[in-house]
Amino acid sequence: MRISVRLFAILRSREGADQISLELPDGATLATLLDAFFISRTELLPLRAHLRIGQNGALVERASSLTTVVLRDGDEVALLPPASGGAPSRRVARVLPAPLTERAIDQLVAEVATEEDGAVVIFVGRTRITPGTPAPGEEAAATTFASERVISLTYEAAEPYATGELTAICDRLIAEGLKGEGGIGVIHAVGSVPVGEISMISVVASPHRDVAYAVSRALIESIKRDVPIWKAEHFASGAVWGVNPDALTKSF
Repeated sequence: MRISVRLFAILRSREGADQISLELPDGATLATLLDAFFISRTELLPLRAHLRIGQNGALVERASSLTTVVLRDGDEVALLPPASGGAPSRRVARVLPAPLTERAIDQLVAEVATEEDGAVVIFVGRTRITPGTPAPGEEAAATTFASERVISLTYEAAEPYATGELTAICDRLIAEGLKGEGGIGVIHAVGSVPVGEISMISVVASPHRDVAYAVSRALIESIKRDVPIWKAEHFASGAVWGVNPDALTKSF
């Protein structure tokens, strides 16, 4: 049977294509697919333990055993490298082309916060000049740029997985963190974000400031760990894929 495999970020870059096809035997599982993919791509093996898997538009649960997820002819599988509740009207989750502007901050607050909210915590993520942690397999390349400053970041997202995961995180934190009282909004940029420009905006609105602060922190940590959005750091002499260290926890 033939399986379509979508590739993102460092995998797409190394393959030179965003989609490939694999011929697998009947009864093959997701584990079989990974074996077939990496057998001829040994230089990418450091990434295998950290991948998230998407299947036909939905993320496979982290707790799933890949040896038990059986594939069917024509399935689409996405290989996603490590990233680098309430009423729907109180939840905003978007992935938008860069640049994000200061005006977007006020617009997001207006969408999320109401007169019932005594606290509004805003987080703005920007590109900084210092490099972060290189992705698995990129360590050698990163040493080449150790003495250079970051010029810009390029963000890449796996749609629709990224928006779906952002939405799930917001809904979970509205239900569990805000207890249904308040709202959450997130906008993440894709594309080129120069130093000093905005890559992400999050807004948490709550009747109480302590809750708003705690949920804001949990929101940002969940986004960095779980949402399939990646960044490449650009220097004067080249680029390297980065990763959020928390996203390196073995998924399966």
